[in-house]
Amino acid sequence: METFFYLATEEVSGGFGLNLNILGTNLINLVLIITFLVIYGGKFLGNILTERRTKIEAEIKEAEALESKAAAALAEGQKSFSQAQDRAAKIKADAEVTAKRVSEEILAQGDREIERMKATAVQELDSERAKVVAELKQTIAVLALEKAEQELKDTLNEETQGKLISNAIGQLGG
Repeated sequence: METFFYLATEEVSGGFGLNLNILGTNLINLVLIITFLVIYGGKFLGNILTERRTKIEAEIKEAEALESKAAAALAEGQKSFSQAQDRAAKIKADAEVTAKRVSEEILAQGDREIERMKATAVQELDSERAKVVAELKQTIAVLALEKAEQELKDTLNEETQGKLISNAIGQLGG
């Protein structure tokens, strides 16, 4: 150490003075700065690095916790999504079954209505047919009576009437 001190403070004309030897003084300055940094800066830098390391570890733990929370939330979201898809499929299947059942009911009701209308039409036709037949029978009877009256008037004269009366009396026993 004496050598370093000697190089830094070389005696110039019998006292202290500056050593202008740049290489020698730079080496001494570097050694002094490095020694100062190692002695005093080591603790300071060590504390800063320790704090930084602690912060980084805390941030890593926090990031890992957030990651696990996010993974749990994702799993829950996927589970909910899967349940929603299952419910949607069930609702769709139920709707299809209901639509099919309602369609079949409507078709069956339509068929019943058609059968009822057919039966009503048959009854109405039968009723109308009976009316027409009755009217025709009545008309035929009236026409037959009119025709019989006309023929009786045409063929029945006094001579024929007398024969009929005699014949009828004869049959009665007289």
